[in-house]
Amino acid sequence: MMYAGLLLILGAVYFFWKYPALRKTWYLPPRKGLAVLMYHHISPTCVPDQFAFTLTPEMFEKQLQFLQERRYTPISERDLLHARKTRQTGKITRPVLLTFDDGHEDNYTYLFPLLKRRQIPALIFLITDKIGTPGYLAWPQIQEMHQSGWVAFGSHTCSHRRLRSLSNEEIEQELTQSKQILEEKLGASVVSFCYPFGAGGFDKRVRSRVLKAGYLLDFSTQKGINPWPWTGKKSILRAFPRGGETLWDFHLQLTRGRSRL
Repeated sequence: MMYAGLLLILGAVYFFWKYPALRKTWYLPPRKGLAVLMYHHISPTCVPDQFAFTLTPEMFEKQLQFLQERRYTPISERDLLHARKTRQTGKITRPVLLTFDDGHEDNYTYLFPLLKRRQIPALIFLITDKIGTPGYLAWPQIQEMHQSGWVAFGSHTCSHRRLRSLSNEEIEQELTQSKQILEEKLGASVVSFCYPFGAGGFDKRVRSRVLKAGYLLDFSTQKGINPWPWTGKKSILRAFPRGGETLWDFHLQLTRGRSRL
């Protein structure tokens, strides 16, 4: 019996090695909860060295349609905050939050029109040192998106450095200065923060300073599905729909928190 089990395991390893396309998470049980999706670029042309981080507008709109047809509820930053504060989810049973890292200019050119047309909210994390530089959002674009009501903005630090490698003073400067700049320009509180370099970019020392700086929601790139409502005990997990993936992959991202093993 032991040998039969060992042969089964070896056979599965060989099978997935032989057929890479089948290295998916389809066999894992689906999980209920809050799916937070992480994107970067929405563009008809791939940004150099950014294939995995770039979705075409056509594929992204197919994903939005998928969400609506499967009766997911795209939630806003405000919805997430309300659910956390009250521990009440209301009628939201299949929540999904769209997030975008770095604040690329194509978020205004291609993403923003799709969000308005579909009436779906999103959260964009800005690197304040990059605002107004080539390839990144400018303040007039950011303010227009913010005033529309469909886009909220959070901090991705000032310089996008790996926070766990910095001193305590440098960490606090990255957190507080970026927050202050965004709040002054937007005329609104900034309560969401996204760690640069994701899972490898922070630790307990960093997270404690993020919360101390006044952020209420902190987002990582650690993969998975979050409790709903989110409790705040751990940073928010996110799924990562990649360029070149199919709607089947997208389904796995929503139900398993990842498409690949």
